[in-house]
Amino acid sequence: MQAERFSSTLRLPADSLLILFVGNDLITDASAEPLHSADKMLAFWQKEQNLPDIEWRYIAQREGLPVYCARSFDWQHWPDEFPEHFTRYGFRALLPQLDQSDFELIASGSQLLTWEQDHNYCSRCGHKARMHPIENAMCCDACGYRQYPRINPCIIALITRGDEVLLARNASFKPGYFSCIAGFIEPGESVEQGVQREIFEEVGVTVKNIRYQSSQSWPFPHSLMLGFICDYDSGEIKVDGEEIVEARWGRLDDFPLKPGSFAISGQLMQAFADTIETE
Repeated sequence: MQAERFSSTLRLPADSLLILFVGNDLITDASAEPLHSADKMLAFWQKEQNLPDIEWRYIAQREGLPVYCARSFDWQHWPDEFPEHFTRYGFRALLPQLDQSDFELIASGSQLLTWEQDHNYCSRCGHKARMHPIENAMCCDACGYRQYPRINPCIIALITRGDEVLLARNASFKPGYFSCIAGFIEPGESVEQGVQREIFEEVGVTVKNIRYQSSQSWPFPHSLMLGFICDYDSGEIKVDGEEIVEARWGRLDDFPLKPGSFAISGQLMQAFADTIETE
């Protein structure tokens, strides 16, 4: 039986799994598990007489069980609504502990909930929009316009020179943490043009031999990261000191603080390391 696209708390299937968001945080249990059994959560809420009256969105199936998600700002009054061994955990902080299937479910849920929250009104005429009963679309009955989820394509590139890489530190990174160059593709650009422009704007060098490696959904809030490895061509490192505060060449081992394999940036570095080892 197909799961309902939307379900009130009282109509949730007992065998479903739930993902609970408070803003961009997740509610997890003592083992940092982000998916929770609906029957156990409902039993707790009924026992505590604080059963939440909210709408849950169906995402997908996990091992044959329907998965629903919801975001409630009522849950900010933590931890009154949950058992003692539950806690709030930032999605980004949880990434290293997630397997790929859980990450994809949480990423889908986060993006869909954010999109719905941000598109309550028609962007064309301003009238109140409603959710389509079957499609992922916000519908305007006044002018007939439909708004679909927006996915922002981004490039992320690892620049190489022999056995060295050029990594940069964004102003928002913690001290000593370096990563690849990344940025949004602009209107009218090809992906390759986006790689060349972003790299030149952020670190002042030009690249060649741009090779596509892999992609990753990045729900902060609606990005699709397209990963590349490219070769240094010319130029000296130059950063703006505002967005990018530092960039330098080095072997991967020269950067002790860098992304792990959970992020596409770390995967690009590992792919390059594997290539170096086989040469």
